[in-house]
Amino acid sequence: MPAKLLDFSELKKALDRKNMEFTDFFVKKFGVAYVIAVSREKCSGCEQQKPLFEKLSEKMKSKHGSRVEFSRVHARYSKENREQTMQCLDTFRTVAFPTYLICIRNHQGKNTETYRAIEPPMSEIERNIKTAVELAVWFESNRE
Repeated sequence: MPAKLLDFSELKKALDRKNMEFTDFFVKKFGVAYVIAVSREKCSGCEQQKPLFEKLSEKMKSKHGSRVEFSRVHARYSKENREQTMQCLDTFRTVAFPTYLICIRNHQGKNTETYRAIEPPMSEIERNIKTAVELAVWFESNRE
């Protein structure tokens, strides 16, 4: 199953309307690792990593089932109008594309990042997904 694709402008509207952080938008349940790829139009690294991320998504879904969810947030870009790109970087508190994040809900019910990297190898993301799933399951069984 491919990663869920979200247009950044639509996501930004939803976040602003509900006055929420991006982690609260994505992280819904205990016991699940949420993997988010943040990409931008006309980004060579994003284009190179997109098929690798989709392949990783399929592999991890078959391995961890409903314990992992994948999303890809994509920002539009043009030399004349960089506003959406800058808003996306600001929203996800990053400096470059593609950025990958893994988030879970901790034992107190707070949404927490367990991983963040700019253009990492997929093997690194895979290793961190395994750790995040283990943590998410542990927090699910030890929540307050």
